[in-house]
Amino acid sequence: MPSVEKFKESLTQFQVEDNIIKSINSGYEELVSSSPKKQKAAYFKQAIDIMDDNIPLDKSREILEWNACCKGGAREKASIAFRNENKELSLEEKLKKITKVPNMGKPLLNKDGTITIHAVEYWDGDRFACACSNFNKLKRDYPVSKNYCFCCGGHFKYHYEIMLGLTLKVKEVISSPLDSEGKNSCVFLFEVV
Repeated sequence: MPSVEKFKESLTQFQVEDNIIKSINSGYEELVSSSPKKQKAAYFKQAIDIMDDNIPLDKSREILEWNACCKGGAREKASIAFRNENKELSLEEKLKKITKVPNMGKPLLNKDGTITIHAVEYWDGDRFACACSNFNKLKRDYPVSKNYCFCCGGHFKYHYEIMLGLTLKVKEVISSPLDSEGKNSCVFLFEVV
């Protein structure tokens, strides 16, 4: 979720109540994407805390997925090419091939038909680092709700839907460096809709 402006716009677009938007933006009314990283991180920490307390999880998931980065350009073209080249393969075969696609993580088809995706791992010393440009390698003394990671989940959802030719839902953020002080990597659970 690199864009402050896009996120603020999405709160209105997804019809978040005005008083909740005001709380989320309180103290950060002038914040923009070019603001210092530490300020943006504090804003998004405030935003996700308020969202967790005041907005149903499904709606928060929609807002954050909409804000996902890297949905177009070369990655989208690569996802389309993957789909076209592998459309005859089974779901399990496609997932095995995706493990070789740069920046698409390591997917695993579960016995119940869900898909677990171990996202791309970033390191900060001996700990996992968040992939999000708002938090990666930022020294902070506070955890961030793993629900923030529905944004990153939206990135994977977008590309996996293209590559697999399926509709997916991010069912759960299983783990994240943000709420585990870097002890856990990013892992998502998807269900086929």
